[in-house]
Amino acid sequence: MEFQETITYTYNLQAGSAPLQFFITVDAEADRQNYYVFSLSMKAGHVERTLCETITMRLSIDPRQLDFSLFIFPPRTSLPAACLYNLRVWLKTGDIDHRLFADNDLWIGRDPDFRAIGDASFAILRNATQDMLIYQAVVGRAHVSFILRWQLVEVGLYSLSLDYEAGGVGRMLFDNYELRLDCEPQTVSFMIYSIPISSTPAGASHRLRCWLRTPYVSHSPVSSVISHPTESYIYQRLWKCDDFKLGAKLNFEALGSKLAMGVPDPDSPRIERDPALLYPSRRRSRLPPRSDEISSLRLVNDR
Repeated sequence: MEFQETITYTYNLQAGSAPLQFFITVDAEADRQNYYVFSLSMKAGHVERTLCETITMRLSIDPRQLDFSLFIFPPRTSLPAACLYNLRVWLKTGDIDHRLFADNDLWIGRDPDFRAIGDASFAILRNATQDMLIYQAVVGRAHVSFILRWQLVEVGLYSLSLDYEAGGVGRMLFDNYELRLDCEPQTVSFMIYSIPISSTPAGASHRLRCWLRTPYVSHSPVSSVISHPTESYIYQRLWKCDDFKLGAKLNFEALGSKLAMGVPDPDSPRIERDPALLYPSRRRSRLPPRSDEISSLRLVNDR
């Protein structure tokens, strides 16, 4: 029996006062000789997550004897301050450097000052169970619930999802965000906030941010015997949305005098109950499928 070999290179660095650990994994492709897949992940606090897209390289050198240059640098000022970094990973082969990974949006820090974001509206944790957390917020004068759910994939590996609900309507914001934890999910909490954007009507557009928070644990033998008066946390941003559209009592007439508003039809809504569809997996639509869709459906059903 042949075993798949994974080679892992580990690098440590400090992002301000936040200790980070990066893992570069190298896996041989099963069907192509001398081709290897490079992956990058980062561990901060108790959480490890994937960064960047994987990349495939052809190697004529020993994959067990590779050398990398991995570094971060702050590109500009940020809010919260000192939390934004550019990340670069280069592969060194003799005098030649090959860039493998780049991330210009790495947000991470230890105890950042979120209060400096003066116009932010922060969600508050209202309920927590073993596999779900519910945060309540006000976004554009609308009362919103943000629901985070954990799903166990395998030992230590979890899938995270986020959706929102407001006024009896909701939708998924992200799902299948895989995180490796060396703690229980109950140890992890979140920072969710929105920032209003100028829009017409007012209060309809927002930037939405979701950060993950885990307790800071020092590995220094000196600091481990010193009692800290306050708790310390590592924050890392998981997800963002720059065009979150939601509001309450929006004044659409502010769009101007040329606004043409639709009015409900007297016979609307109309409920239709049809026999079983020929293709039950298709969603119901008022329009028939295009000819190319019919052809593809026939091919699927003929298989």
